[in-house]
This record gives sequence, structure tokens and C-alpha cells, in this order.
Amino acid sequence: MLNFSFFFFVLLFFFMFNNWWFFLLFMLFFYPFFFTFNFDVSFLSKNSYMCLDNFSFCMVILTFWIVFLSVFSSVYLIYDYYSFNFLLVFWMLMLFLFFFFVVSNFFFFFFFFESTLFPTFFLILGWGNNYERMFSGFYLFFYTLFSSMPMLFSIFYVLNLNNSGVFMFLDLSFGCLNLVYFFLVISFLVKIPMFLVHSWLPKAHVEAPVSGSMILAGVLLKMGGYGIFRLSFLLKYFFSFSLVWIYISIWGGLVSSFICLRQVDLKSLIAFSSVSHMSLVIIGLMIFFDLGVIGSLMLMISHGLCSSGMFYLANVIYERSGTRSIFLNKGLMSIFPSLSLWWFILCSFNMAAPPSLNLISEIFLFSASVSWNYLSVFFLMLFSFIGGAYNLFLFTFLNHGKVFSNLNFFNPCYIREYLVLFLHVFPISFLFLSLELFY
Repeated sequence: MLNFSFFFFVLLFFFMFNNWWFFLLFMLFFYPFFFTFNFDVSFLSKNSYMCLDNFSFCMVILTFWIVFLSVFSSVYLIYDYYSFNFLLVFWMLMLFLFFFFVVSNFFFFFFFFESTLFPTFFLILGWGNNYERMFSGFYLFFYTLFSSMPMLFSIFYVLNLNNSGVFMFLDLSFGCLNLVYFFLVISFLVKIPMFLVHSWLPKAHVEAPVSGSMILAGVLLKMGGYGIFRLSFLLKYFFSFSLVWIYISIWGGLVSSFICLRQVDLKSLIAFSSVSHMSLVIIGLMIFFDLGVIGSLMLMISHGLCSSGMFYLANVIYERSGTRSIFLNKGLMSIFPSLSLWWFILCSFNMAAPPSLNLISEIFLFSASVSWNYLSVFFLMLFSFIGGAYNLFLFTFLNHGKVFSNLNFFNPCYIREYLVLFLHVFPISFLFLSLELFY
């Protein structure tokens, strides 16, 4: 199934841009690698470098899907003078993400984890919106750099302790310092991002192009959650320290939800909603319950599709009005009723309304959290209520009211835009009916 899915997306991508020779070269060099996989829930492999389990399989499929939609959403850049550079950046990003999700060696895991920083950095700097994109790019760069260097030293310590880099041979039950655990986990928490180390995310989203925001919200934020899951067999020895991240995430999810209620920028509001949703992922992974891990995987996939679709829809509005202000983009229901329908669907899915995978994922995560500590039910009730409040705030302010007289909405909507939005929404509803994929 993985081979077929990857073959289909690559075929569609290169047929769209008429690069037959590049497609044949790609398949000649990379397709044989897929036969080295062993699809197994125990993360074993035919070799000691690449392997695949249920979690990484879902992440790989999500990566291919979001990268394809990101390039398809910026199809106007294909006819630009720098179109080759744009496609090269996305090609590198997809390759790094793919290898990050399938490697079984700890050092290569770290290498591909940090390698995704450079294409993202070039994407923001090269095709960003405003003059502050340089500041946002460096913000992202240094946040990741300061958290990754201690992680590298911790990896060397773990490799020296175990005399192996393969995940299945690692053990931290003896001779390990608490500082090593902190250095290992903090890099993933910055990448998710956890509240208190989240301030690079709204800046990167606001300044990034639409394709950059889609790949950032769809896949790059999920790398931290996947890293915590992959190292959970090491982190389980430090559950008392993991409680700190759980408490910060409960508090940070509530605070970021309140922050969403006072945002005036479309992209900034969606970015802060990502912070609040990712805090639930941290809670589910740090509890170390099977129910929480499955719920985190569901929420990562559903949020990746839903948040990416909301960023694309915000860009559709921005291309026609020239502003991202929620208070200036009013009365869209009287101008673009079809876009109002898409806003309604995506805002409903973002607040975990049925039939969406978000609903099942939040039920699983809330059940795991209440099983861990019954008192968390009060915070989770407030969390769910505020999530509905800011999505309702976003929908009503955009689609109701009078149209601002200084804006001219002359451009019609294109079939391509509806197709991209449909390809975001359809998998969320379809996966609602096929939950056996996550077990």
C-alpha cells in the first residue's frame, strides 16, 4: 500500500509539470529502497537502518499528501523564474521528512530531524510575504539550534552507553542522568511546540508563503510528537519529570486558547490554535497510555489536514482582499457563499465536531487524561469550550456583517482551490469511518 501510494503521488506530481525524465530518474534510484521495508507493529526491519510501523506509516502518508497539496496550492510559482528552486526546496523537504519517519538509527534520526530546518528556512526567506521574514526565519533557526545542540550531546552519551544506535537496542534504565532526559525531550517540545517555547511558530506562519504554512502546520509540527513516541521506551523511566510537561501543556493549552480569542490576524489565530491542539498531543504521549498514544496519532493526522486547509483558505481570502485582518474581511457570505461553506466545515472540524477524526481523537485523549488524573476533567471541559468559542468567533466575524467598502473582491474562485480544500476535508471524514488504521 505504501509503494502504491508513493508511486501514485510522484506520478501525479511529475505529470503535472511534464518532467518525464525526472520522474523516471526518481523511480530508478529510489523505488528499490521501498522493498527493504518490513511493515510491522514491532518496528523491526530487514536491515538496521530503515523500518516502518503503524505510527510512521501514517506519518509518511500524511507527508506525501500535504507536500503534494502544498505544491499544488502554489502552482502559480511554477511559472516563476525561480520555480526550479521552489520545487527543489520541497523535494529536499519531502525527502528529509520521509527518511526521518522511517530510519531506525538514533543518529540518522537526529540528522534528518535537523535537516528539515534548512528547506523551511529557505522557504520562508525566499518566498515569504513581508520584510520581516528574515527576522522570523532567524527566530525559527535559533530556537531549533539552541535546543538541538544539547540533544546531540545526549545522543552521543546514549550511543556510548549502549554501544549501538539502533532503537531496539537502546536502554536508559542504568547509569543515566536526569539532564540527559531533559536534553533529549526539550528539542521535541520546541518542535511541537509546547507553550513557553512556542513564540517562533506564529512568527513563522505569518511570514511564510501559503505552501510553507501548509507544510509547517501539516507535517513539521508532527515531528516533535513522533520523536517523543519513538523515544517513549527511553522516557518511561522518567515519568515524574514527564508530569512537568503535562502540567505545562494543560496550562499552556488553556492560555493559548484564550490568546486565540483576541487575535486579529487570520494566520496568527490558526497558529495559536495549533499550539493549543499540540498541547493535547503532548499530554497524550507523556501519559504513556495506549489510549493516549492512539489519540495523539489521530489528532496529529486530523490536525495536520484541518490546520493546513484553514491556512490555505485564509490565503484564498488574502489573495482577494489584500489583508489578513479578521475585522476587515467581513461579510464573506454575501460575496463568496461557497467559501463560507468551507469555512463552516473547517471551523467545525477544528472544534472537533462530528463526523471528523478530531472528535474521536479528542475523546481518546480526554479518556486517557481522565484515567490518569480525574481532576483534569475540569480543565479539559474548559479547553473544549474555549476551542468552540474561538472557532465560532473566527467563523462569525469573517462571514457575517457588512462588507468593508474599501475592499474590492473582484477575483472569482477557481476549481483548483475547491479541489485543494476538498482534498483536505475528505480524508478527515473518511478516516472517521476507518479507525482500524490506527490500531
